[in-house]
Amino acid sequence: MPVVVDTSPLIALWRIGLIHLLPDMFGAISCPDSVKMEIDAGSAKYGSILLSSFEWLTIEPDPPMMQLRKELGAGETAAITLAYQVKAGLIILDDLAARLVAQELGLRVTGTIGILLAANEKNLITDVKIHFRALHDAGFRLPSHIVARI
Repeated sequence: MPVVVDTSPLIALWRIGLIHLLPDMFGAISCPDSVKMEIDAGSAKYGSILLSSFEWLTIEPDPPMMQLRKELGAGETAAITLAYQVKAGLIILDDLAARLVAQELGLRVTGTIGILLAANEKNLITDVKIHFRALHDAGFRLPSHIVARI
């Protein structure tokens, strides 16, 4: 089943050097063009991520957008719409509002933290706390219970 990813997990995993976990865990992954545009627009802040260099990532044209919640960004809306239309087995999102919308649509959802936890369970990484700290140090907001543990 297809897997769709949004902007934040791509940036987060790239910034901590673990972008390889996505193909290691799921094989091929898709993202809509709006996600690529968000990453390109943020390259001054996050560094240049050449999504086209990832042979495991397919950048899909933005689907005709579903009417979702207006507070969602273009990338989130496009990712949710794409996942819904292709009947994705999983969508990888970090934004809480986007996650709730995806779940309301019956999509299976995880985020960056879920990817790290699953990778740890599969022994693809060791000492997940180190990677949580790296995320925190890179400026990503983590739930307070995670921060307390690290």
